[in-house]
Amino acid sequence: MKALPPDFLATLRLPVQHEDDLDAQATFFDRDAVSDFYRATVKEGTGDEVLEAATALLPDLHPLRAALFAILCGGLVENGADPRLLFPAALRRLARLLESLAPYCAAEPMEDDEEEASEEEPADVLAWRAAEAALEALPPAERLQVEASRQAVDLLVLPLMAMLMRDVRNHRELLADEALCARIEALSVNGTLPFEELHFLHRTAQMAYEDELVVLLPASNAGMIVRAHGINNNFHAFSLLQDLFSVHAKTLGIRQPLADRLGADDEPRDSDSAQYLWLQAKAYAGGELVDRMAWAWGEGTLRENARRQGRLVLVALETEDKPARGWNGFNQAFHSEQKPQVTVVRFLTADEVATYFA
Repeated sequence: MKALPPDFLATLRLPVQHEDDLDAQATFFDRDAVSDFYRATVKEGTGDEVLEAATALLPDLHPLRAALFAILCGGLVENGADPRLLFPAALRRLARLLESLAPYCAAEPMEDDEEEASEEEPADVLAWRAAEAALEALPPAERLQVEASRQAVDLLVLPLMAMLMRDVRNHRELLADEALCARIEALSVNGTLPFEELHFLHRTAQMAYEDELVVLLPASNAGMIVRAHGINNNFHAFSLLQDLFSVHAKTLGIRQPLADRLGADDEPRDSDSAQYLWLQAKAYAGGELVDRMAWAWGEGTLRENARRQGRLVLVALETEDKPARGWNGFNQAFHSEQKPQVTVVRFLTADEVATYFA
């Protein structure tokens, strides 16, 4: 394991006891011990060794110092270091922080439209008051530590995103921790101790990376297995798949007229509309369409669709009898390394297609 410079280690171990100790990201990197170490690591190409050292140090550092160290490591990942090395330790540190801050977090209560107030106060009101009371009851020194931990959460999001977007194994590890994903979702919208960056992790958890997504076109008894990576939601998948249909229309036996799928700069449009009736696999049984309302809901995640034979399935039905469905703002990549794409793995035979409709 790489030995970190003593002056850099001393910086990481500085106490956080006063507001002046709440180093911002820029202040941290302005320290000579930090900037010199970072430049030397990049120049020497020893980023992986630093990430391995960080894995051992991160659990024991003050939350704010750990988060700042993680940001430095995120920069090394952006410069080519292995995105897998530090991710588990950074994710565990985030989980610990969110668990410690949860008592101080509550979503803003919904407005009650009923004229007569209920005898019992709604649960969201009680949760809000409890979180506010917990914060107000803290002595100043403890309140400072809570604020430091809140800042640490927002700082940790940045390197975690750098690692998540560069290795699908990290994304799968995040999704595997269902309790953490639920906590990220809840705390990203809390109003008593708000986070500025946490919503990016929630949005990332909604993304899909499917190596074998089945797409069926019943009108031509055709289909294909595709690799769908970096997909925001079903609307995003519809757009990318409709682009792919245009490329392989003859092979897929598509009969309906094909619309122009690209914008002025040959980039997929952010605004789009459904050229097919997009259904889930459960719309079919015994080879017949049994439920036209079994839609693949656009705002939902790709993972929410029904599976057949262990694979996610989307059905694109060519029909004029379909509702008008349009969307805007769902197709944008929100990270430079997201790189959403849908590519053909292989085309299905007619017999294979039939098994998915059985």
